[in-house]
Amino acid sequence: MQIELPISKSIANRWLMLQAIHGDELAGSPTALASWGALMPVSATMPEDVQILQRALTTLKTFRTSETLSTPHINVGNCGTAMRFLTAYAAQLENKVTVLDGVERMRHRPIGQLVDALCEIGADIEYLGEEGFPPLRIKGCILDKHRTVTLNNPQSTQFISALLLIGVNVQTNSTSPYIYITKEVIKQYQLSPFSFHLTVEKVWSSAAFWYEYVALHGGEIELPGLFRYSLQGDKVVADIFAHLGVTTQYIEEGIHICRSQAILNSKFLIQNFSDCPDLYPAVALTCERLGIELHATGTESLSIKESDRLRAVREHRTDHDHRMAMALLIAGYEVDDTACISKSYPQFLEQFRQLQYS
Repeated sequence: MQIELPISKSIANRWLMLQAIHGDELAGSPTALASWGALMPVSATMPEDVQILQRALTTLKTFRTSETLSTPHINVGNCGTAMRFLTAYAAQLENKVTVLDGVERMRHRPIGQLVDALCEIGADIEYLGEEGFPPLRIKGCILDKHRTVTLNNPQSTQFISALLLIGVNVQTNSTSPYIYITKEVIKQYQLSPFSFHLTVEKVWSSAAFWYEYVALHGGEIELPGLFRYSLQGDKVVADIFAHLGVTTQYIEEGIHICRSQAILNSKFLIQNFSDCPDLYPAVALTCERLGIELHATGTESLSIKESDRLRAVREHRTDHDHRMAMALLIAGYEVDDTACISKSYPQFLEQFRQLQYS
């Protein structure tokens, strides 16, 4: 069966940010004004996180160009990417005040390292609740982007990406693939700033659930739009599941996966999730179902994701976490919230049903 994955929200969201940031800088230029008419269009089939960021940027653009003194209140739901990227973006919107908030879970996801880094270069940001966490009141001002900000051991690499996207020099000891994606997308944008026809890769992290399916239930699945030399660090899912009995064949259109005929000899898997935390739910539940002991390291960031994923996997809880819901469904567990899946993969439930009855 062929399954169409959603686009990479990591790449799409970075592209949206660059369109907004550089569109602001060039909006006064007669030659650029026509090109700064709209952000990359999004549709209901795209991940909800991409839709949330696009709507927020559109709202802020409207307030930026209007004469009104009212303050936009942006609610990003449980979209951590939008919260972090918009914090940096709003901080540099001179003389514009923005309030950023989200669901209750968002108010427990730390953002203090990013706020501190922005304040180092002149940002004016106030916590409206608990210090170090959203909601935030941000008064935009001119930032000293010539200064180098040091941010080592970030709780989220999105803090680094948020700073890089607005043009801040960042020194860090983090070498995450997500930072690499940010730098590469910036390079691509600089080469073709007004191209709205960017070929956004399909998302490897969502492929993890189909790897899980094949490992547990067998069958063959073709996933177009995934490439061996992807920008995404989550492409390591192919290597991980090779140890769990799934073979990956790279074809011209993407990949073809099937269960290996080889007998699994190993009863344990050692895996560092530092660079691929989003793969943890699918890998962990696959190991559990196959009776393979998982020795997981690099899991520090899992407790501040959409849920505490270490606990959620252990207790088979969804906790309104899209990745937990998908991983639990495929592993055969009861799921009390499937609506959250649209955050990253709106077509998943329909595709899952089709696969079950094919």
